[in-house]
Amino acid sequence: MRTLAISDIHGCLDPLLTLWKTLDPQPEDHIIFLGDYVDRGPDSKGVIDFLIEQSQKFRIDCLCGNHEEKFVLSRIDKTDHAHWVDVWGGQETLDSYGPNGMDDVPEEHWQFLLRNKPYVETDTHIFVHAYLEAEVPVNEQLPYTLVHQKFNHPFYGPPKPHCSGKVMICGHTAQKSHVPLNIGHAVCIDTDPGRGGWLTGLHVETGHYFQTNVDGEVREGDL
Repeated sequence: MRTLAISDIHGCLDPLLTLWKTLDPQPEDHIIFLGDYVDRGPDSKGVIDFLIEQSQKFRIDCLCGNHEEKFVLSRIDKTDHAHWVDVWGGQETLDSYGPNGMDDVPEEHWQFLLRNKPYVETDTHIFVHAYLEAEVPVNEQLPYTLVHQKFNHPFYGPPKPHCSGKVMICGHTAQKSHVPLNIGHAVCIDTDPGRGGWLTGLHVETGHYFQTNVDGEVREGDL
């Protein structure tokens, strides 16, 4: 069994399909998507359709990213909606659904977004979208910390080792190098596919990763 972590797809369906084929998931694998499925890229709808479909075939956990949170809030708040569309890449998400904006988003997709988890914990790792406070048990972390706080926060700095002794795997903070950032007790695999970077799939047990981009290229490396 492998544990596979995939982060920050941002509407980039084609790189996701290439990565999925490259990783070749098996029924016994545990696949964890770290959030930010929507915005910026051209096919957020297609990404969510794919995640829903594959969740019926494989052992998959999907975390909530800040872009999913904003998407859901934009359904009920006009100010959030305007900010999401203008700043966050929400217009690309709406365009992927059709000409009628939010009215074209199927209820199945809203239910998927509402089911997304705040974290996943295994015997050795904690998977979150964004960050963990070092001295706070994972089930007591603030939602803002899990979903919004940056890996290289200007006040807190990089995350410190978590009190559980487990390694944190996260996304959210785009690595402009387009390769994962590994500081031993924490690994960030957001490599920015929605803005010209690469989508990363990490084999957690070995530290080996594959990356794909919008041009259909595939490359690999080790943490």
